[in-house]
Amino acid sequence: MRLQEFSLERIQSLYENTVDHNLSDSGVHPYTMRELLNEKQINQLLDVELGYGWTNGEPKLRQSVANLYKDRSSDEVIITNGSAEANIIMVISMLQAGDELIVIVPNYLQIWGFAKAVGVVVKELPLREDMGWQPDLGALAAMVTERTKMITICHPNNPTGSTLPRKSMDALVQFARDHDLWLHADEVYKGSELDGNEGPSFADLYEKSMVTSGLSKALALPGLRIGWLVGPEPEIYKTWQSKDYISITASAVSEYVADIVVQPAKRDEILARSRRILNENVSILSNWLNNNANLFSCILPKAGGMAFVRYTMDINSSELVHKLREHRSIMLLPGDVYGMDQFIRLGIGAPTSHIEEGLKHLSDYVRQNF
Repeated sequence: MRLQEFSLERIQSLYENTVDHNLSDSGVHPYTMRELLNEKQINQLLDVELGYGWTNGEPKLRQSVANLYKDRSSDEVIITNGSAEANIIMVISMLQAGDELIVIVPNYLQIWGFAKAVGVVVKELPLREDMGWQPDLGALAAMVTERTKMITICHPNNPTGSTLPRKSMDALVQFARDHDLWLHADEVYKGSELDGNEGPSFADLYEKSMVTSGLSKALALPGLRIGWLVGPEPEIYKTWQSKDYISITASAVSEYVADIVVQPAKRDEILARSRRILNENVSILSNWLNNNANLFSCILPKAGGMAFVRYTMDINSSELVHKLREHRSIMLLPGDVYGMDQFIRLGIGAPTSHIEEGLKHLSDYVRQNF
């Protein structure tokens, strides 16, 4: 197995903690433990035994996660160390060398890269900017062969913040069903829809779905490193066998906190905070785009912690990002880590003052130098 560099993660890990204005993050500003828990819960946390837990996830937490979906049992859920581990054990367990995987792009690209490394043939179905970052589902039929095993989508999308209308979700499900394909959905941004209307999970729409989710993005708790997979019991059991080789268990402390977070009332409270932050910052971004329309444009996100911004300047996106980092201490994510130059991914989940200051530096630098 030969993994190519995960460019998106590499550039962030090198520089995101070295700048004054990190606008590269794709989540919502995180909680502190004191903000998240009440005094009773904090005291109970101090009594959590720091031993090995259940390797597939603490049973109460698995059931609490299962309750987020329709008619699911705890045996149809596995708890993982972040949604990243969920994606990896899904690929290891369900795809083999020579299988074909259709990836709807742009995408987070972890599955895209890991699947290639284990010999899976990856095909790409693009989201189209001229369609409002929607896929042309009519193009899927020509991509499917007898070796096609799965379609994977990030929904809501990273990096565009787009969401599929319900009729498109249903059409994608029907296509997968008609061709007997697995449908995987990364749903870590589910619940961050800016209009407050949380869409359905693909886990509730299709019997051959595998869904990744977790606490890192919409729920603003990446430091807990808790993710999960939801799917049919036999496939979840296979992923458990893979997890035994990778991490054994998740953190007992994180699992305790996670079970508080996924209870309906607490989850609603956290998501309301996320949507408030995102809506405030999208409004600021929209005004900034109007004031800099000759330089930047964007189909504003419908969900998630980022916007995918097109720029007009004649410069490679990685080069632009490095110049901004060096001269203005701003960190953005270049579009070419997605294979899409002339774009930058701009995080909108930070505190409002941080967004305002970062955008000011961005436009000032561009106007002075281009």
